[in-house]
Amino acid sequence: MRGLLVAFLLLCWPSPALPAASASEPVRLAQHAPVEDSGSAGHALDSGPIDEGSGETGEGSGQCDRAAGLVAYYSCRARAFVSGSLQVIILPLLALLAVLTLSTLLLWVYTRRAANAAKRAAEHLPAVERAYVFGGPTDLFLLHDQASVRLAMQNYGKTPAVIREWSVEFVAQEPRGGKPAYDKSKRTTTNEILEPFKLFSPPTVFRSEIAAPFYIVGYIGYEDVFRKSHTTRFCVGVARDGKAAYAGHAEWNVFD
Repeated sequence: MRGLLVAFLLLCWPSPALPAASASEPVRLAQHAPVEDSGSAGHALDSGPIDEGSGETGEGSGQCDRAAGLVAYYSCRARAFVSGSLQVIILPLLALLAVLTLSTLLLWVYTRRAANAAKRAAEHLPAVERAYVFGGPTDLFLLHDQASVRLAMQNYGKTPAVIREWSVEFVAQEPRGGKPAYDKSKRTTTNEILEPFKLFSPPTVFRSEIAAPFYIVGYIGYEDVFRKSHTTRFCVGVARDGKAAYAGHAEWNVFD
C-alpha cells in the first residue's frame, strides 16, 4: 500500500518546465552584442540625447536656466509664470472690453434713434390733434351801398378750441402791406369753447360806415388744447353789386 502511494505521488507531483541548473554549472546571463555607431542610421532610441527639460522650452526657460542660484532660478520661473498667466487673462478681458464697448455704442445709437423718433412723434401729435378754426364774414346784407355782416367760425380740428378774441372792421382801401394791422377798438375779447366740427356765430351784427365797394378785414384768435395760440386772418372785398371775394395781401389771409 505504501509503495502504491509513493508511485502515485511521483506521477502526479508537478515538475519544472526546464531542468534547474546544477550547482556546479555557472549561471550565464544573456548579453547583447555591442551596437556600432553608424551615424544617423539606427534605432529611434539612438537618434539623440534625451532632453530632460523638454517640457520647459522657450526664451523665458532659457533665461531662467542661466540664473545664478536656486532662489534666482525660481524667482525667474515665477515671473515667467505670472507673465504667461497675465497674457492668458488679459487677452480675453480685452476682447470682452471691446465687445462691451461695441454694445454700448450700438445701444447709444439705438437710444438716440428712439429718442429722435419719439421727439418727431411728439411734434407731429399736436399738428394732427390740435384745433383748426377758420372763419370770416357771413350773412352780408347790402342796402343803398350800406352793408352789414356777421362773423362765423368753425373748428375743423379733432380737439376743442378756446376762442380768445376776434375783430371785424371795414376799410375803403384794399390792404397791400405785408404786415397786418387792426383797429384795437374793434376788438372783442371772449372765452368761448368751440367743439370739433362745430359752427359758431356771435350774435353781434357789424355795420359798415363806408359805401361799397369796401373791404372787410379781421382775425380770430384762439388756443388749442396744447395751450398754443393761433390766429386766422381774413380780408374780403365787397363790390357795388354785393359780390364778395378774398382780397388784399396774402398776409391778411393767413392762418397758423
